[in-house]
This record gives sequence, C-alpha cells and structure tokens, in this order.
Amino acid sequence: MATLQKIRNRGVFIGIIIGGALLAFIAGDALKSGGSLLANSRNEMAEIAGESVNIRDFQNRFNHSLEINKLMSGQNSIPSEQIERLREQVWQQMVQEFVMNREYDELGISISSEELFDMVQGRNIDPAIRQLFQNENGLVDKDQVVATLKKLIAAPNGTPQKAYWLNIEESIITQRNLVKYNTLVQKGLYMPNVLVKDMATKGSKKVDFNYIVKSYNLIPDSTINVTESEIRDYYSKHEDLFKQTESRKIDYVSFDVIPSTEDYKATEKWIVDLKEDFTNESNDVQFVELNGDSDFNAYYFKQDEITNADLNAFAFSANKGDVFGPYFENEMYKMAKLHEVKMLPDSVKARHILIRPVNRDYKGAEAKADSLKALLDKGAKFAVLAKENSSDQGSAVNGGDLGWFSQGKMVQPFNDAAFSSKKNEVKVVLTQFGAHVIQVTNMSKAVKKVQLAIVDRKVEASQKTIQAAYAKARTFAGNNLDKNAFEKASTADGLNRRTANLKRETKLIPGLENSRDLVRAAYNTDNMESILLNNDNSAVFEFGNKFVVAILSDIKEEGIASIQDKVSEIKRAIRKDKKAELIIAEMTKSSAGAQSLLSVAQKENLEVKTATGISFQSFQIPGAGIEPKVISTASMLEKGKISSPVEGNQGVYMLVVTNENSDEVSDVTVQAFKSRLEQGYQYRTNYQAFQALKENANVIDKRYKFY
Repeated sequence: MATLQKIRNRGVFIGIIIGGALLAFIAGDALKSGGSLLANSRNEMAEIAGESVNIRDFQNRFNHSLEINKLMSGQNSIPSEQIERLREQVWQQMVQEFVMNREYDELGISISSEELFDMVQGRNIDPAIRQLFQNENGLVDKDQVVATLKKLIAAPNGTPQKAYWLNIEESIITQRNLVKYNTLVQKGLYMPNVLVKDMATKGSKKVDFNYIVKSYNLIPDSTINVTESEIRDYYSKHEDLFKQTESRKIDYVSFDVIPSTEDYKATEKWIVDLKEDFTNESNDVQFVELNGDSDFNAYYFKQDEITNADLNAFAFSANKGDVFGPYFENEMYKMAKLHEVKMLPDSVKARHILIRPVNRDYKGAEAKADSLKALLDKGAKFAVLAKENSSDQGSAVNGGDLGWFSQGKMVQPFNDAAFSSKKNEVKVVLTQFGAHVIQVTNMSKAVKKVQLAIVDRKVEASQKTIQAAYAKARTFAGNNLDKNAFEKASTADGLNRRTANLKRETKLIPGLENSRDLVRAAYNTDNMESILLNNDNSAVFEFGNKFVVAILSDIKEEGIASIQDKVSEIKRAIRKDKKAELIIAEMTKSSAGAQSLLSVAQKENLEVKTATGISFQSFQIPGAGIEPKVISTASMLEKGKISSPVEGNQGVYMLVVTNENSDEVSDVTVQAFKSRLEQGYQYRTNYQAFQALKENANVIDKRYKFY
C-alpha cells in the first residue's frame, strides 16, 4: 500500500491541480438538481445560466471538499482563512462546471473510456498520474499503476485513498476537457502574415526625438466654462466609459473600548500583589506560564542587549532570584526575575543529521538517531553518516554542516542543545522536525549572559468599561434611527464618521476585525433611510474592541453610472478637451514658419526635452508618462520635420525626430515575432473565452445572504 500512502502524501500537489484549473469535485450530480429546487427562494444562493443553485447543494459540495482537505492534510480542523479560500474555490469550480459543461455538450467534447485508459496507464499518461507513479529513473511504473488500481477497486467505498483517487481521476478528465476546448478556440485564431510583418517592421524601428509639452495645468480650471448641455452630450456619447460594477457604500461610527484609568490601576495592583509569590517561587518557568500573558522566553541576553536601560542595569548587577519591578512597558505591567546567569558564546558552528519521523513515529526517529550517535562514539565519520542518513538534504551534501549561527536562529530545543554543548560534543535532540544528531564544531568566545523570567499582564478593558462603551453605542443607535438623524448626531457629538465602499465579496472592512457581518447587513437591505441591523436585529455591531453603528448611504447597480455620479469626471474631461483646443491654437500660431523646435519652445517659454529608443510598441515615454498618441506620431514622423501639435494625456506636444534606426526584419525575425504574438493570444484565449461564456451565463451571485 506504499503507493496508496503516496497518493495521500501528494495531497498538496493534487490540490494545486484542482485549484489551478478550477476543477470540479465528484459531487457534480448535486448540481443537476439545482434547477428543480426553487420551492424556497430563501435557499437560493445563485443563479447560473438560468439554473438555480440551492445553498444545500453548495454546502454539500463544500463539506465534501473540506473533508477531502482534512484527509489529505491529516488535520482534524482547518484554519478559518483556509476555509474561506476553499469556499471561494468551490464556488469558482461550480461556476466553471455549469458554464463549461453546456459548451462541452454542444460541441461534443468528452473523454472516452479508451482515452481515460491512455491517460492513466497507456502511452500518453497524464502528468498528475506520472508524478504519482514515477520511479527513481523518472519513468512510470505501469505495473505499479495496475496493482494500485486493483487494490483501490477492491477497497470499500469511503476508503480515503479511494476517495483521493476518484478526485484525481475526475480532475484529469475535467482538465483534459478544458484543454480540448481551449485548443479548439485557439485553432480558430488566425494571424495574417502581412499583418505580422507590418507589426514587426514597425516594432523594429526606433527613434530618438526632441519634444516640448505645454501642460493643461497652465490654464486654470476657473477660466473654462462647462455647460449642462455639454455635460449631457458628453455623457450620451461616452456611456461605455461610465460602466460600473455593483457596490454599496456605508457610513459608520465606532465606539472604541479603551481601558479606563481604573483598569490601569487594577492591572498594576494585580502585578504588585503577585510580587511576593514571584520572589519566593522556585519554579520560575512554571510560574510565568501559569500567571503571565506571555510565555517564558528562554533567550540569554548579553550586556546592553536588553532595550530597557533600567532592566539591563538590574540584570547584570543583581543576584540570581532578585526581582525587578513592577514596571510599565508596551501597555503591559511587568516584573522580571533574574532566572539564570551563564557564560555562553554569541555564535556557534555546528553540523547535524536529521532523522524525520515516519508516520509521526518520533520515538523511532530518536532511536535511529541514538544508533548513529553510538556509531560516532565508536569513531564513525560524521560527514559520511550525514550524507547517507540525513533528511536535511541541504546540509547533508556538506556533511551536515550548518555553518555559523547566532542564538535564536534555530528552533528552541536545537538552540538549547547547540549553545549548551562543549566543542565536538555529540548530542541527540528532538524538535518538531524530527530527531537531530548535533555536533558543535566551533564557537565564539563565551561572555556573560542572563536569562530573565518575566511575568506580564496587558492592560485590558474591564467588563464595566466594555458595558459603558456598548451603552453609548446603543443610545446613539436608539436616538438616531434614520439617515438624517444619524448624520446630524455624529457631527454634533464630534464622532469620526467613516465611509466604506463595499462589494458583495468584501470580507473585511479596514480597521474593523471580522467585519463580514456588516457587509452582509448592507446587502440584505435596500433601505437607505434606517440604520443597519445585525443577525440579532441589533443596531450595534461588535468587531474586536469596537462597537459600530452604520447606515447604508448609497447603492450602485451594475451597469452605466448615473450622470449625477459622473458630473465631476465629465467636467474634467470637457475642460481638458477645451484646454487642448486653446493650446493647439496657440502652438500652431507659434510654430508657423518655425525652422526649429527650439524657436517654438522659446516663444512658448517651454523646455526642449529628449526621448530615445522609442518604438511603435513602446508603452511610455520616460519622463513624460503614458502618451500613446505621441509615441505613434514619433514612430511615423519624417526625420527632421516638426510635427503638428499632438493632444496628449498630460498636455499638448510638438516633436521632431532627430535619429532613427531599424533592426533587420528577416523571415526568421517575422516568424519569431508571430510565435510570440500567438503565444500571448493563446494565454489570453484561455482566460477570455471562459470570461465571455461566464458573462453570457449571467451569473447572479447571492452568497452574501449566507456567508
């Protein structure tokens, strides 16, 4: 069953395949029933291509994915951040499956049993299978594949390895279908050789030019009049520029929970009352772990390494067992006890042999490490044993040598063993990585170092302080139930009213911990006249040390933004066009009959600047920014001729080409250029084809109702 274990161990690799291609899990049958589950619209979490997706179907699929991840990782629980990523991954997989399966059916794209056989154990084995069954020579052991499949077929349903294999099989099928579809689209692309040669020729030409630019900022906005009719006309002609995605805006005020003076005094009293017990305690480490907010720090400090000057002076003059404090530092009250004094080196040079545990068998790893130590005690060569036995291949090739390292650079057990060793002494120590055989081969000069046992307590708000902050928030919310009252009261009370722009998928509002509930509340109502309510129908949201009261202040639907929302933007664009007209007229007059760009610059009081190595394919002009009209003009302009005024993004330009050169454009060059273009289009095709299909499917995402 070694290969079955290998399948499990490759869980991360499989996850990359699944996630990278947005593949579907085997619970696909649940999706087919989505369209029939319309009895209760409250359970509808999405609509894709006209089919309803029920929250139960999604949750079943997510739970399945979650269990697979637990089995692959060997963990009983998954961190919340990873759960969010997994939920998003399952959603993307579901969308792609809905969208692409329709295309596959219409186009007749599928995987036959013969093709699947070829992908698993035939002549064209899929890379995922190849990596699982690859031997030391880089070849696939087909006999091992067959033997493994026989064991999996005979295994009972629900066997973890069988579940893994079914996921792999479904993944490679889905991936192959996607490759077929993308290839079909790519083969439909055609790039005429004449067009490619023209583009290559233009790209091969590079020019140097001098230019002047008259900035739009030289004309004050106040001198440019913009009428309402001009605004309406510009809006109607440029609607495509004003497309917007759906969003919502909230205004909110927060009532922070800040420790009171009484809270500071109470914390200080707690630490003072603890001093006698701390002084008399013999087990300092246990005392710190039981009473302090922070864990015991085993680090040994040398002179002047302690940042608190008073504490540093105490540590290197006191007797072992003496207590310093209480003292206040970083919003914490602390006491420090001189726990240990030693002569230790600043750094050591060491080598090691790492024995990683098999199936978390640390005792077995330690036993092997002990046997290696015994061989070393009998005269075996450390470097030879390291190369033959160490799991740390990075150091094994150097005979286990780790080089020089200072205190704190290694995990604590390893650090303690290394810095407490004598030169050339061999020790065995266990860490989370396994069992280490350690030998210190050299060390710096020993100096006096101290170890401190520090008991600390952070000043935190008491229940009384928390209740007082909550009461303020509740009173504010109760007295200001509508938008006008909310705005007036927040101003009158001197509260800092903040604004947040939200998308449906927004997970966190900056400054507010775990604030997804507030986003959901904003999307669960269309009423902009009353304050938002949480799941308990309370107007007070709690996020970390803040109580928040919020109101929905704006709703933007997906589509074309209203003219009212874009007035300022339209005015800027119209002013820019009008300024360009004025500047073009001025520069045209100044350049009439001019023999050089310098003479035009002098009349306009402008500086002549230089740009070099600019081609038709250049993205920007160094020092001028993104100016595509100027770049195209320079690429086509006759050498030595002064251009007409060019309306740019930052101002109006005039230029003259001073030098030009072109690389040779041969058939080989054109073909290489074509290959690069085709490759770029192929990458875009894989993404844009799906995005077009997704847009056509009209995906209506209602996940915000549930997550």
